Amino acid sequence: MGVVAVRSISTENHKTRELLATLRLLSPGTHLREGIDYIIQGKTGGLIVVGDTPEILDLIEGGFRINCQYAPARLYELSKMDGAIILSEDMKRIVRANVTLRVDPSIPSRETGLRHRSADKFAKQTEHIVLAVSQSRNTLTLYLKNQHYIFRERSVLLSGANQTMLALTQYVKAMQNAATLLNWGELSGNVTLANVVTAIQLCERVRRAEQDLNLYRIELGTQAESIQHIPELTTEIDSGLLITKDYYHERLRDESDAVEKIIGLDANCLANQSNISEALGYPRDIRNTFEVLEPRGYRMLSRVPRIPFNIVENIVHEFKTLNRIYTAAIDELQAIDGVGKTRASTIKDTLSQMKTTTTQPHTLALSVFE
Repeated sequence: MGVVAVRSISTENHKTRELLATLRLLSPGTHLREGIDYIIQGKTGGLIVVGDTPEILDLIEGGFRINCQYAPARLYELSKMDGAIILSEDMKRIVRANVTLRVDPSIPSRETGLRHRSADKFAKQTEHIVLAVSQSRNTLTLYLKNQHYIFRERSVLLSGANQTMLALTQYVKAMQNAATLLNWGELSGNVTLANVVTAIQLCERVRRAEQDLNLYRIELGTQAESIQHIPELTTEIDSGLLITKDYYHERLRDESDAVEKIIGLDANCLANQSNISEALGYPRDIRNTFEVLEPRGYRMLSRVPRIPFNIVENIVHEFKTLNRIYTAAIDELQAIDGVGKTRASTIKDTLSQMKTTTTQPHTLALSVFE
């Protein structure tokens, strides 16, 4: 039984998406990274600006014009000179070399070395990609607007990826168990705040661990074959994200606000379930909150085959709760925009089957460290 794609819940902001897209351009195996690796191996250091817009060309002086096709060996040879290298916007041509960047001295920077401070300030000034290769430390640093990212060594990446993979395996196991408890609670009408908060906490840990693994995959590039993928993990995460959509306190919280608050919790705050409860709009004292919660029905309806998410939203908007959806007659369901008789029958049959086949779990949710 599949879960429909959740397109209305964003877990990455624009800055993160932009950074990840840029990191992919520099993954091992790419043409640009090959040239940078030559620079690192040659211990020459280097300063590279990606972009030859009129604004950038107005902010450089000296050096000489090349305008030749990009090649890794050419980039390495030109890095032996002290000045910066200018690449075309599409990174297919080397435009200029040995140039001096006219950096605005009023732009703040926490970098200490001259090369890295210039790269940081120039990236902020032009909002273009600037790369700095340290001659002394043999490291590559990416500067993008107000962000910077230091690439890690392969041995460090592989070690970190393996540790994250082990943690992710445990998180997924615990999340699936928590979801089983929540399934039974929803279909039997016995959902507690503790059930909801625990499931959201575990889902968020899984999402973050997978996000970390994805970053390792990007940095390792063609060397990332050893990092295995857990089948249907995206489906598990999508289903978990719908728990927040099902249970945020409508009178006290906006849905997007609840999602942002949970995603914005650091690791220590996420470990405290009271913070998740508060983000949803409920009391922080979870264990002494005995109210039975009623889901809206997003997560259960997402498990019904061939029901697009916009139709799921139409159904929830009309009936408000999972119980009302379950008890609705077929003619009531088919009257909803986009449902029709066939889908109405599928919804009724699927929900009925889930309710009759779901039994109370005999075990409590497993510790994520078991």
